[in-house]
Amino acid sequence: MADNGAFSEAEQQFLAEQRERAKRKEKRLKKRAVDDGGPVNINSLMDIMVIILVFLLKNYGDEPIKVVGEDLKAPDSSTQLTPEDMTTITISQKVILVNNKKAADVKNGAVDKSQKRGGVDGMVIQPLFDELTEAIKRKKREMKLLGQPYEPTATIISDQTTPFRLLTEVMYTAGQAELNQFKFAVVKTDRKTFLPK
Repeated sequence: MADNGAFSEAEQQFLAEQRERAKRKEKRLKKRAVDDGGPVNINSLMDIMVIILVFLLKNYGDEPIKVVGEDLKAPDSSTQLTPEDMTTITISQKVILVNNKKAADVKNGAVDKSQKRGGVDGMVIQPLFDELTEAIKRKKREMKLLGQPYEPTATIISDQTTPFRLLTEVMYTAGQAELNQFKFAVVKTDRKTFLPK
């Protein structure tokens, strides 16, 4: 120390270094306190909520197949199988739907010849083919994100009065759109209904 009460240059530098070390230590302690007991990051919380929402929608939604409408009466069956979530083609007396989205109109049990490849005798219903192609692309992306294999299966929900020709055209069109397995939706009833009295 100098005679006049001031610090020497070496002492001032030492004190400055000590103050700097104390500041760094204080910062580290503050940061550690925030990391140990700090609030949850909002991004992590949002990720968790989205995962829970997707899980709930996938597992606790109503039946994967809905048979509704005044112009749609599916046949009865005593099947014990439960419906699966897959591409759904609905054929009512007025319209053909793909996953509840309109694809083509039906009039008197047939699709207008202008909507078919090849006119009256054509088997491919073009608007249905286009809608199925889009639905299959979406389903493939969904299955890829879920890490599950994609199975080219369609569930056909058909009115019990649907003509065989229309049903054949729908199945042929679906086959052209890469769907090669079909399941038919029926209304599950009690087995006793089908037993002879």
